[in-house]
Amino acid sequence: MTKTRLRWTTAATAVVLGTAAVFATAAPAAAAPADVDSGYLDWGFKASFRAYVSTGNGTPPLGASNGASINPNGTFRFPVTSGSYDAASGATTVHYGGTVVFSYPAHFFTITLKNPTVELSGATRALKADVDLTVTGGGFEPVHVEQAVVATIGAGTPAVDGGNVSWTNLSTTMTETGASAFAGFYAAGSALDPLSSALVLAGDEPTDPGEPGNPGGGSASQELAVDIPGGPLTLSSAGGTVNLTGASIGGAATGTLNPNTVSDLRGTNAGWNLVGQVEDFTGDAGTIGADQLAWAPTATAAPGAGTVTAGGAATGLNTGRTLCKSDSGASAGVFTCGAGLTLNIPATAKPGSYTATLTLTLS
Repeated sequence: MTKTRLRWTTAATAVVLGTAAVFATAAPAAAAPADVDSGYLDWGFKASFRAYVSTGNGTPPLGASNGASINPNGTFRFPVTSGSYDAASGATTVHYGGTVVFSYPAHFFTITLKNPTVELSGATRALKADVDLTVTGGGFEPVHVEQAVVATIGAGTPAVDGGNVSWTNLSTTMTETGASAFAGFYAAGSALDPLSSALVLAGDEPTDPGEPGNPGGGSASQELAVDIPGGPLTLSSAGGTVNLTGASIGGAATGTLNPNTVSDLRGTNAGWNLVGQVEDFTGDAGTIGADQLAWAPTATAAPGAGTVTAGGAATGLNTGRTLCKSDSGASAGVFTCGAGLTLNIPATAKPGSYTATLTLTLS
């Protein structure tokens, strides 16, 4: 619900991110635990969430810094900062550096994920990370966790070649802690992107497939999958106050409603209706009835959106009137609705300043 004096407040649904990961047991080898010298972790959290955020208005929507980078396929790469690997028991603890940001201010959230840590020892298989959720609306509270377990990893045997140890395309699943930390955007048990990691142990150099005696080559196949979540139905306004000008007793005052943006990203095409209603104009000098306010609505659809219809011109906004609507089957996308306003001022009105609250309700 949005209010205008002839003042606005905005309500919308914030989307939140979940993130998670874990490691699999390593093939045993007769060696003491070795320090991890270098390497990386590749993980994208969830491809469908990246696709959703990438359409937003963040600067940029998806960012990587402090050593992290974005791979050509859109996933993120975090570099090793320290760690150890025990070939005999499979116990692995690896710390990675870097920061990844998912930013969508128009949908009221920014999520920062940084410094993931992989722990694999006995029954523990966890990916930890520092996560900050910043929100600017929608009734959600900010979240800050440090080295929280955000995901589990499916079983998988590492490939070991001398001092090179790697895991490829291990499944990852959201944990209860991860779902809570990321405000339930994905529920615990949700499948996330697969994870890959490559480690170089101290004292060893990574094998170069191009060196003589190791010609490389081979083939591989991967199954591609996508999980597209439903988004929110939101309403936002470009301003909170409308000044009506040109007033005269027995005449009229006019103005223009601040633009209102409806975003229907639910994926259901279920339709929506935006209705406005105003209270009486009041001030120290007296009252002007809400039935004296008239509007002439306007509506436009963004490129690629469905269709939108402006409500009819009406006098008497003391009862709910449609500002704009989109019917079922064509409501997906982003739309802008506004109106020209006219306040008819009775000849009996007294000079003074008057205000009223116009409330817009999206359903």
